[in-house]
Amino acid sequence: MFTAISFVFAILFLADRWINLRTKSIWATMILPCGWVTFDQLSALFSPGGTWASIAYTFANDPTLSQLASIGGWTCITFFVVWIAAATNWVWDRWTVNRELNRLGVSVIAVVSIFVIAFGTYRLGTGKGGRPVRIACVVAPNTFNDEYLNEVYAYTRGIKVEEESTNRAMERIAQSKEEHFAMVENALPFDPDFIVWPEANAIMTIAEEESWIERAKKVAIKNRVHVGMGMSIFRPGTGQGTLNKFVLVDPDGNLAMDTLKATRVPGSLNVTSDGLLPVVESKVGRLSAAICFDMDFPHIIAQAGTAKVDLFFAPSNDWLEVRDIHAQMAKTRSIEQGFALVRPTKDGTTIITDSTGRTIASMIAADNETGIIAIDVEVNHRTTLYSIIGDSFGYANALLFLVLVVFTSVNRENNRKVSQNS
Repeated sequence: MFTAISFVFAILFLADRWINLRTKSIWATMILPCGWVTFDQLSALFSPGGTWASIAYTFANDPTLSQLASIGGWTCITFFVVWIAAATNWVWDRWTVNRELNRLGVSVIAVVSIFVIAFGTYRLGTGKGGRPVRIACVVAPNTFNDEYLNEVYAYTRGIKVEEESTNRAMERIAQSKEEHFAMVENALPFDPDFIVWPEANAIMTIAEEESWIERAKKVAIKNRVHVGMGMSIFRPGTGQGTLNKFVLVDPDGNLAMDTLKATRVPGSLNVTSDGLLPVVESKVGRLSAAICFDMDFPHIIAQAGTAKVDLFFAPSNDWLEVRDIHAQMAKTRSIEQGFALVRPTKDGTTIITDSTGRTIASMIAADNETGIIAIDVEVNHRTTLYSIIGDSFGYANALLFLVLVVFTSVNRENNRKVSQNS
């Protein structure tokens, strides 16, 4: 995969050098960023990994620069950081050749940079306000613990084993339910409006699903709290895929959300949804949710911006090597669509952000660690330009890239003919 990606970027850099050697125009600085954005856009649409490996996410923790995502999406960040490099190199190449071009290049870089800083500062400064909502994220022990790993695996997959092994697996799932709701009880003293746990943290079969939901309803009604559960539900003996879902129970005991993961990580066998995000009206605002890998596909999460969602849940499950960058990817969706984000994560980084992507609270739970964070977050949807125009910025870059390559080629050929005739 990375060999193919490297080949694409080699072509982009060669195209940049080819055009820069054939024109003095500052428009030559657009080749590399436009080509890079085109790659990002095509990856988002056609790659099984979505937007993984985009350079934009390495700047997600820069609160000012990352606000560019609200204008043109993650590709807007890609464009800026790559263009700065291309423009600086353009000035460097001509530093001792043409002072007028030098001044032009430096001036353009300065103006664009000042705009980016000013815009980001303004958006961050006006991003406060809204109703404070108290969120508690709980990370409970995983059902698949070391002691019962093989037995729970066999039971949930319908593998025939001794009855004693099956009984122990069922006991472990029952024990896991008590562990999860014990963590929920531990979060109640914080007086939260929502208590949520990570993706697929609770493992069970279809036979146990109803009892887990009924337990959540009792807790929700008794304590006047929303309970959000990431559940991995196996259907042994049916030949059907796993249900990777997020269930949200409201304080009246109603099932406010019961949504499946919309995407499938390469190699997994979970059943996917129709791709439509749930949108729920509540007393604290408009709610929606997606699960982990779904957040890596901007066109899916764009539904939340169109629906003007205030609070978005993204239960996730990561591992050490990806935990930081994956949290940054989810944070970028918050900036793009203007919602507060709640991302409880198993074996990764739990984050809660406001609608500008600022991290309000975070917690790392690695290697099956557990924990609770509870904090108030101001919930107020912020309409963004990106939520209105969608991926128009990315497509415009692709068009400009083609135009510049064709124009330079034609212009070069015309100059060659003129030279021959003279």
